[in-house]
Amino acid sequence: MPDPTHGSAAAGERADQSVSARFTRLMNASTSRWGVLTDPPLVALASGVFLLVFLGALGRDAGPEVARALGVLVFAPISVALVVSVALRGARRAVVAWLARQPFPVENLNAVLNGLGEALEVTFVGAAPEAKELNVELDKVHPDAFVTGGVEDARTLDIRIGVVDSKRNPAATNHQRYARVRELVERVLVPLAERYPIQVVRVK
Repeated sequence: MPDPTHGSAAAGERADQSVSARFTRLMNASTSRWGVLTDPPLVALASGVFLLVFLGALGRDAGPEVARALGVLVFAPISVALVVSVALRGARRAVVAWLARQPFPVENLNAVLNGLGEALEVTFVGAAPEAKELNVELDKVHPDAFVTGGVEDARTLDIRIGVVDSKRNPAATNHQRYARVRELVERVLVPLAERYPIQVVRVK
């Protein structure tokens, strides 16, 4: 009888090796909706706005209490960014734990954590399901997620993640992409694997 402890350890080791040994600020930020608060351009913009308001208040001879309050606000975005950055230091551990729980390997998640990746390439052990059948389940996650194609051996399908990069706030879409990938895996691919065993899922 297979040792479940050994299988769990192997899955954990596989997951640990499948992502970067050390996460950058961007990778940590992509795992949380609050990660956008650590985005340098956003922090600089918010601090700049508060600084202009602070200088304007000084020019209008605002009272000392108002000046002090506005002075604190100038540094608030930086302080918040530091607090969130510290809170997200355990992001890699959480990502590895999630990967290890999946019944099949999920490869190249580094791309998603770095704000890249447009599709999931799903390779099945045997024949792949019909695209129409799979699209019904994908639509329950999001209408923009659907099967875009496959390969000649009928064992591989490409699934569009369906998150369009925002030019105004790319940091926010980084997390949306990460969250979408997790949803697609957990809500669609894991249940699907019970009927159509999956060999590997790869971000591309």
